[in-house]
Amino acid sequence: MDLDYQKIHHNFITRIVIFSVFLYKNLRRQENVYENSIRSFLRKRISQDIEFSLEVGPKMPKDELRNSLIDSIFDPDSEGETLFHLVQVRFKTSLMDVNMQIDLNSEEKYEDYLYS
Repeated sequence: MDLDYQKIHHNFITRIVIFSVFLYKNLRRQENVYENSIRSFLRKRISQDIEFSLEVGPKMPKDELRNSLIDSIFDPDSEGETLFHLVQVRFKTSLMDVNMQIDLNSEEKYEDYLYS
């Protein structure tokens, strides 16, 4: 059994980051609030500073955003709404750099990793 502290700590940080992305996903529409909530959560839970960046979907004018939301309500198979559920997360731990794209619609995909 390999007991490498850096690897264990890296896995812990990765799980906390993924958990925080899903924890505040209801704030996704408000990009600044979403990012600040995640940063605050990470600051409280992780004992060290990590380089963290978050990119959320396309930046659109409010008119286009409103129209795409209306289209997604009337046509659930439209592509526009799927773009708003993709979150690009980058962070750096003492072990490695991580770059992940997380789909907020497929929480089941991450459950085994988070809760095992």
